Amino acid sequence: MLIIGLLLLLSLLLLNPASAAAPRFADGPPLVSLGVGVAQVFDNHQEFFWGVEYRPAFRLFHVGPWLLFGTGKNDEFYAAAGVLADVELGRGWVVTPSFGAGYYNASSGLDLGFDAEFRTAVELARRFGRGQRLGLCFAHLSNGSLSDTNPGTETLGISYSFPIDFLFRRAPAAGVPDRTE
Repeated sequence: MLIIGLLLLLSLLLLNPASAAAPRFADGPPLVSLGVGVAQVFDNHQEFFWGVEYRPAFRLFHVGPWLLFGTGKNDEFYAAAGVLADVELGRGWVVTPSFGAGYYNASSGLDLGFDAEFRTAVELARRFGRGQRLGLCFAHLSNGSLSDTNPGTETLGISYSFPIDFLFRRAPAAGVPDRTE
């Protein structure tokens, strides 16, 4: 999974032609994303989860960091950090592949076999006025065979993201349209 995530981000970087008429990678303000969804989407027993993600505006070669804190209905806890890239699809659509790693505590909920879990995800979002986004995210969590037990899980969720400057009712940051293109 680690290799797949890194190859995905590397391929996105190489696909950014400098001479393109429109930028392929989105630039924007720091975002806070609130998400809810279901884990174990391909299993018979699904688990409800929710989380908060922070996406700073910092980018290096179009790749930026993210921080995630999430929990589930049985007090599971996941804290993770990683990298992402926002790729413009046009007309207000953005796809965001991401990869990261974090600490997972199963508590009395979903046992993923180890405390360290890797997360590979892709989000498709529609950007609205003032940089807000509504998205659908699909992710895979796995311990990468760090233990003898590696059940992994897939999650599917929806997210609402908003720029931090939206909280303070300031004008949108440079590069973020006030309306959908």
